[in-house]
Amino acid sequence: KIFEKIKNFSDVLNTDESEIAKLMYPAGFYKTKAKRLKEIATIIETKYSGNIPDNMDDLLSLPGVGRKTANLVMILGFNKEGLCVDTHVHRISNRFGWVKTKNPNETEFALRDFLPKEFWREINDYLVSYGQMVCKPVSPLCSICELNVICPKIGVDKSR
Repeated sequence: KIFEKIKNFSDVLNTDESEIAKLMYPAGFYKTKAKRLKEIATIIETKYSGNIPDNMDDLLSLPGVGRKTANLVMILGFNKEGLCVDTHVHRISNRFGWVKTKNPNETEFALRDFLPKEFWREINDYLVSYGQMVCKPVSPLCSICELNVICPKIGVDKSR
């Protein structure tokens, strides 16, 4: 719904925050996201002359933008190198034994050393779907997983 009404940063700036929130609903944290979008639009219009920054440091300086989002912007927005790590990528990478990390940020940097660069862009797409449907956080569906015979299942206490 949001893209039907909002086409650019000027539209964001000229739309009330509550209206943006309504357009974002039912996305999670839609009120917070609407507030952040207004803040980011203001910063990009004033500091970056309306151009989204194309480097990690500037993206991370934007309110509410973390490494996952910054990497996603680098990959999809600018066709640049990036490695997008969310909770699924973090969990599954640890379960497979590729890394031994405590959070997604640590996992990103560990995966940068472990994975060849040619897999960085796609790893999130593959593991998010896999994590949502098969390798679930609690009681993964190991019985239907094609990787079951080779997966070390690190940290898995119970599976189906």
